[in-house]
Amino acid sequence: MRGIALVLAACAALAACRGSPLGWIPGGKLEGEPVDAPVSDWEFAKKVENLQLETHPEDPYSVNIWFVTEDANLWVIAGGGETSYWAKYLFADPRALVRIEGKLYPRKAVRVADTEEILHVQELYIEKYGYTRDVNGVFKPVVIRLDPP
Repeated sequence: MRGIALVLAACAALAACRGSPLGWIPGGKLEGEPVDAPVSDWEFAKKVENLQLETHPEDPYSVNIWFVTEDANLWVIAGGGETSYWAKYLFADPRALVRIEGKLYPRKAVRVADTEEILHVQELYIEKYGYTRDVNGVFKPVVIRLDPP
């Protein structure tokens, strides 16, 4: 048991030092090549499993997370709903930074309320990952679209 605690502590320290999230351990400020040009098609990102999402610009908090795209749209699902730290930060301040393949894209988080869009995003998750979060599930997952700022 002590060994596991030491490994977890070492992983957390490494993630904090590096800034990047490490697996399921959150990180801080993301680094990479800034991209300010609008993205009209996220096709290049479809084969990427996870993106890194940075929230809370004053004290950056970043996570690895599944995502889906279609044309110019990019979505994530907060599986823990409003209890996820990163989701809480986005609801308080929608400014976000997304890193995909070393490039940084400024985004603005928008909570999706439209039922048709939510169902469509769930279908995209099933196509990409073979799994989605049931928005009526116990943790009340939330669909978030990451729009241009």
